[in-house]
Amino acid sequence: MGIRAEQKQRTRAALIAAALEMVADGRAFSSLSLREVTRAAGVVPTAFYRHFPTMDALGMAIVEEALPDLRTRMRELRQDASNMEELLVASINVFFEFVLQHAQEFLFFGREITGGSSVLRNTLRLHVVRFSYDLADDLARIGYANHLNDQERFMVADLLVRAVLTTSQDLLAVRNNKIALDTLRHRTAQQMRLVVIGMLNWSSKPLAAAS
Repeated sequence: MGIRAEQKQRTRAALIAAALEMVADGRAFSSLSLREVTRAAGVVPTAFYRHFPTMDALGMAIVEEALPDLRTRMRELRQDASNMEELLVASINVFFEFVLQHAQEFLFFGREITGGSSVLRNTLRLHVVRFSYDLADDLARIGYANHLNDQERFMVADLLVRAVLTTSQDLLAVRNNKIALDTLRHRTAQQMRLVVIGMLNWSSKPLAAAS
């Protein structure tokens, strides 16, 4: 990589880091101005447009740098899982580790998925759906849900994915408290086990009406 390309990468990374730092300090991403971000990054405002056409594009870059990596890691661990319990525990461990390593990004995700820009909200929700489709495909491939049709497999996968993803903000709140962290890990595993028990006992046939 040439000197100019390296400088361009450093500037892009500085802009992302500056935005994430302000969000971690309690600012809503939607409240950040381009000038604030460039000042914090130590670059002139015109430099911003060499990397991002809008602030939403900067937010999209934050999403696209972290979540596809997490999806890849989750799919890789499912390649080696030999049973459902191992799959659940490994999924939780990988997710918790990833969130702790990307704390600022997940603070950003947690706020933007419910507020702020509709572009970022929709992008984040689309990623949740992609996680669910990935898991539904893997459940079919591994053979854990052969008695379910495609729609039912997605329903189960979506419940499992959301049981894990929705813990991220709680996880960040207790990250420095080992007892609370272990309690959250156990609670998440139990929630996932309840979904799996329901899956294993699910019948596509409607229940008979009570007499």
